[in-house]
Amino acid sequence: MKNLPLLLISLLLSLSLSGQAAPISHEPPYKVLASVHPLALMAASLVEAEQLSVLLPPGMTPHDFSLRPSDIDVIQSADVIIWAGADAEPYLSGFARRWPDKIWIDVAKLREEGQPNDGHWWFSPAMMVRAQQQLAGALELPAGNFAADVDAALQRAEQLLAPLRSRGFFVFHRAYDHWVQAMQLNQVGAFTLSPEQKPGMKTLQRMRDQLTSGEVVCVFSEPEFSPALVQSVVRGLDVKQGELDPVASHISVTKSGYPDFIQDLAQRFATCLSPD
Repeated sequence: MKNLPLLLISLLLSLSLSGQAAPISHEPPYKVLASVHPLALMAASLVEAEQLSVLLPPGMTPHDFSLRPSDIDVIQSADVIIWAGADAEPYLSGFARRWPDKIWIDVAKLREEGQPNDGHWWFSPAMMVRAQQQLAGALELPAGNFAADVDAALQRAEQLLAPLRSRGFFVFHRAYDHWVQAMQLNQVGAFTLSPEQKPGMKTLQRMRDQLTSGEVVCVFSEPEFSPALVQSVVRGLDVKQGELDPVASHISVTKSGYPDFIQDLAQRFATCLSPD
C-alpha cells in the first residue's frame, strides 16, 4: 500500500483494524497515555488535552529513560496506552503483560514490509495514520480528517524537499530513517547509531573528510545532547548546521500537532540543505 494516498490507506484500515481491541469497561471519557511526545501529537487529533497524558518528561528520549513509581501510577490509571513497542521501550513491555485488560496499541506492529526497523515510528507518516486509525477504533471515535491533513502536509513537504534530494547530510543519531525513506533524502551517515554509543576517531575523521570533499552539505545536531561532538567535526569548515529534535518537544500538543510536526521537519531539512 506504500504508493497509495494516506487517505485511501485510512479508509482501508478502518475495515482491517476495527474490532481488534477489547472494549473499554467504563463509559467515556477515556484516559489515553502516549509513551512519548510525538505519539501524543497524533493522539491529540482524537482526544482532548485533559484526557491525554505523556509518560516521558519533556526533552527526554526512550534512550535515557527509566520508570519512577509515579510513572507506574500513570500507566495504571490509563485506559489506552500507545507506545513504540518492546524493542524501543523495553521498560513498558512487562506492564503490557501485567495489565492485559488495558488497550495497548503497539505502533511497532503496524510496520509494513520494506519499512526501516527503526523504533522512531513517528517519523513515518504512513505508520502514524495507521496508529491513529487503530486508536480511533479503540476509542470508538471517527478518525476525522487526520489522514487527509497528514497527506496535505506530506505533499507540501515533498514540494519543498524534492529539489534537494541529492544533497548529502549527517544526522546526530539514526532516528530519522523513516522520514529519509519517505522523502527520498540523501542521508550520508550519522555520528552514532544510538546516543549511548560514542563514535570512534576513525568515524569522525571519515565524516570530516566527507564534509571537506563537499559530499555532505549539512550537519544536524540534537538539543538533548552536547554540540561539542558535532563542533569537533565541522570546526573550520564552511558547512551548514541545523537542529533536529527526535521527540519533537517544541511542537504543541494540539489537534493539528502531527501535521505541524511534518511541516516543521520539512522546513528544517530545507533550510539546512538549500544552497545559499
